[in-house]
Amino acid sequence: MVVRMVALLVDEAARRDIDLVRALYDREAVETTPPHLPLVPAFEERIATGDLADQVGLIAAVYQPFVLTLTRPQRFFDGEEHLLQLVTAKGADEAQRLAAALYRDVFPHHQPSDPAASLLRRSALTLGRFRTEQEAEKAVEQLGDKSYFLVMSQVAILEEEKREGRSRAGWSVQRTLPLGAMAGASL
Repeated sequence: MVVRMVALLVDEAARRDIDLVRALYDREAVETTPPHLPLVPAFEERIATGDLADQVGLIAAVYQPFVLTLTRPQRFFDGEEHLLQLVTAKGADEAQRLAAALYRDVFPHHQPSDPAASLLRRSALTLGRFRTEQEAEKAVEQLGDKSYFLVMSQVAILEEEKREGRSRAGWSVQRTLPLGAMAGASL
């Protein structure tokens, strides 16, 4: 089985700036994974990428692009690592509605067992990974009031890449799907 993820991709202009920050706190991820906001986190699936893209694309087509404000750097423990994340201050509702639609219509079998603790309630972009809580807190202090205003216009299907010599796998973009494609379609 292939391990995949469905995520909102950060636009190219913001990506360069975000990657400069990520390079300070998560060098390995900058080289292996584009900045993204997960909608459906890592899952194993047998379905072909093209078929999955068709299904996800139908959902993405009815959601319009939206503005997302990432702000308030926070420390978040994911059960394995202490993460430094920028959490959505505006636009979280749109991202969470899109995630809920994907779970409802495409991924009901991957529905989180605890929706209150899932990405349906927390939209964030990871900037760094730390071994200790103190390291993560120091990074939060260093970033202070860092924020980004992004136009989210595409959803991506990412696939896990195992890379030799790396402690973690990276993620490569397999397909990008535009938000709001139905609005531009003629009937």
